[in-house]
Amino acid sequence: MQNPVIEKLRTGGCVGAMWATLGSPTVAELMVQEGIDALVFDMQHGLWTRPTLEAAIGMTRAKATPLVRTQDDSFFAIGNALDSGALGIIVPMVESAEQAKRVVAAAKYPPEGRRSSGGIRPAIDMKADLPKTNAAIFVAVMIETAAGVENAAAIAAVPGIDMLFIGPFDLSVATGTFPDLGPKHEAAMQSVLQAARKAGKFCGLFTPGVTMAADRRLQGFQLVILAYDQDLVQTPSKASIRRYNGAPGKDLIKDAVALVTGCNRGIGPETVRALLKAGARKIYVGARKLDGIKSLLAEAPDRLQAMEIDVTNGAQIAAAVETARDVTLLVNNGGINFNTPLFAINGTDNARREMEVNYFGTLAMCRAFQPILKANGGGAIVNMLSILSHVNLPLMGSLCASKAALYSLTQALRAELKAQDTHVMGVLPGAVETDMTAGVNVPKIQPSYVAAAIVDGLHRRAEEIYPGDMAAGVFYGLSGDPKAVEHEFANYLPEARL
Repeated sequence: MQNPVIEKLRTGGCVGAMWATLGSPTVAELMVQEGIDALVFDMQHGLWTRPTLEAAIGMTRAKATPLVRTQDDSFFAIGNALDSGALGIIVPMVESAEQAKRVVAAAKYPPEGRRSSGGIRPAIDMKADLPKTNAAIFVAVMIETAAGVENAAAIAAVPGIDMLFIGPFDLSVATGTFPDLGPKHEAAMQSVLQAARKAGKFCGLFTPGVTMAADRRLQGFQLVILAYDQDLVQTPSKASIRRYNGAPGKDLIKDAVALVTGCNRGIGPETVRALLKAGARKIYVGARKLDGIKSLLAEAPDRLQAMEIDVTNGAQIAAAVETARDVTLLVNNGGINFNTPLFAINGTDNARREMEVNYFGTLAMCRAFQPILKANGGGAIVNMLSILSHVNLPLMGSLCASKAALYSLTQALRAELKAQDTHVMGVLPGAVETDMTAGVNVPKIQPSYVAAAIVDGLHRRAEEIYPGDMAAGVFYGLSGDPKAVEHEFANYLPEARL
């Protein structure tokens, strides 16, 4: 009998583990499909029963070494976990060397301990496996109280203890630092790490996600948690409900006075039409070339007013402010896209222009109209972004960079303008059938679809909307495996590459 966890630890590796609390063998099976060092079944705070634990271990042990956080430090709880087929235990709330010795005694067969022989899995080939079991059982004790920290060195010195495993959240409660963990809490955890090292033992800790797990691995911790099932279900579920429902508040469109930029073509004119239909009282139709919007103005001459505006032209922005002091809804739709990879041309003129229009132009409009929106009760700002704000499509790499900057700007606007009750919404569609995407051979949605989504988003007071299957699908992928999406998008480059 061998234990891959012990083997990896002894070679200096860090064990990455999943943590399962929900009591579902099926969820546990799904969590380890890619293969992982270990899977920890939480019997202390989780929903596992003996039958479900045995089933889950049977379904996952080929993909991950089974470990169990026991219900407590009792002889029964430890034996129950090991008899279910676990190759290691993590025992909670250990505070003394004497307690640690009892844990070892319960986990090891005689003569090293007092574990009783039995259980379905240990009995499958007991004659061959029992003599090798003691060396293969991994024993970790949790340090999660002030007494545990104080006695960490003595606990680590107990023969048969392989690891001190820190429970950071209980430790923060015990040391009075919860919920702000802070330096005092960190110092306690580092002292446990040093105590383990001095005793020649391993040290691990619970980490709530893979990013923190990687950081703690760098610090020398040798068992970390990449994800736990409750969070994988609960956190995205909460976010999905909030995103779908939106937020209550006053109607941002009915009787609004809007200014929509970029109305020469594409999404701009359709947004004007959608706002008219939704009850906007008046709309300033912004365009760089007024000749191009004559037909649009004729659709509702009593409610539409032409406005010549280039969002990179300070004088035109200033003139717009003087004209449109009644604006309550600013739609920053004006933008530019050269559809070029970063190294497709010599120089950075295209990238600079995209940033000037998409980022600095939008910023200039927001700064100019912020006092007007405040004076008129707050109102709303809508920024035209792209799903490419979240992930770069190298086919148009510099455009994506400008949209990523604009996404960050939109977040900052939302925070800074909250006090004046200005709602800020980002629009992140996929490919739209406009001049900007000419030559891009992907499925596209119509500008009218985006415009309808803008109206719906404003009605719901959404902070972000993702119109169309492409945007929704990419966002879904990013929420689960952002690196996989990035690598997929990296395949889209012109045939002539560096």
